[in-house]
Formats: sequence, C-alpha cells, structure tokens
Amino acid sequence: MANDVNDWKDPYWQEKTYGKPIRFWIRDEIEEIIKEENIDRSRFYEYSKIKYYDIIKKFYYSFCDYRNFVTDKIRLEYHNLHIRKNLENHIIAGFFQSDGWEDYLNKIRTEIVTDSKLFLILSERWIYEGYPDEIITVLSETDGWLQDFYIVSPKFDWFIVHDYIEDCAEIYQKGNTNESNYKTS
Repeated sequence: MANDVNDWKDPYWQEKTYGKPIRFWIRDEIEEIIKEENIDRSRFYEYSKIKYYDIIKKFYYSFCDYRNFVTDKIRLEYHNLHIRKNLENHIIAGFFQSDGWEDYLNKIRTEIVTDSKLFLILSERWIYEGYPDEIITVLSETDGWLQDFYIVSPKFDWFIVHDYIEDCAEIYQKGNTNESNYKTS
C-alpha cells in the first residue's frame, strides 16, 4: 500500500522527482510502482513515445466534438475535452461514495469485462498499454500526483474517465456497436 509507513517512495526518490517539471512526476511514480510491484512489462508498459500523438489524436477524434470546439492544441484534461453528445454514458463510481481509492478503482474494474490490453491515457500526456488488472494495480498505488486518466478500448469504441475535479468515474461508449467490452447497468 502506498500509505504504509514503509512506503517505497523514500525522500531521495522524491527529491529527484521534485527537480523535474510537474508533468514528469506521475510518470516517475508509475515507473517506481512497476518496479516495486514487480509488474511484468509485457502486461503493463509505457506505450511507444513515437506513437503517443497517434493515440492521443485517435482518442480525441473518436470521442470529442472537434467540429464545434475547434482548438489548436488537444488538451487532455477532462473539463477541457468537449465529449460528443451522441455517446452513451453513465457514472460508474464516485470517490466520495466509495470506501477509499482502492474501492473506487475496484468499482471501475468491475465495469471492464474484457481481459484484453487497453490504453491508459493520462491527462499529463503519458500513455500506457496493459491489461485491466495491472492498470488497476498501478493506479491503486499512486499517491496524489495523478490527475485525470482514461482507460480506453483498443478499438476506440468506449472509454472510462476519472475526473480529478469531480472525483468520479464515467463510462462512455459509441452507440450502435455490436460488441460491448463493459457491463451495462
């Protein structure tokens, strides 16, 4: 647990992190979590930096209302994304209605019925690819440097967002898809 007295984030590691721009803090933390939790890098890893922008663009153009909200820069903070109105959506978890961060993440996990690889996109513009259990394990060990995140199907037909400001998780799905990779209520 990240809140234990014997937390793996020793002062030396934090000093190194604080010397970097803020957007790198969560990336460094996730790298430490992968090492500490012995997560198999074939099951969860940072996605190719060369292909980051392709994934961000695909996410943006799959789910955002880019025609009515023209922008010169794709922003990944949830409150700056103008999600298309035609997507089916509902809230799946509220942090303050949960019994802590792990319970909140477990509620998110129960909505994902696929065991296939998914994308984890962070609002700080880092992208990871991994299996649902490993994604939840990594997220459960983060300690506050995490802002908005998106768990996205590889077909870009659904995604789950954690909205840092609202402290809730919502799921969005394109309509008229034959295959669903999440539970419906």
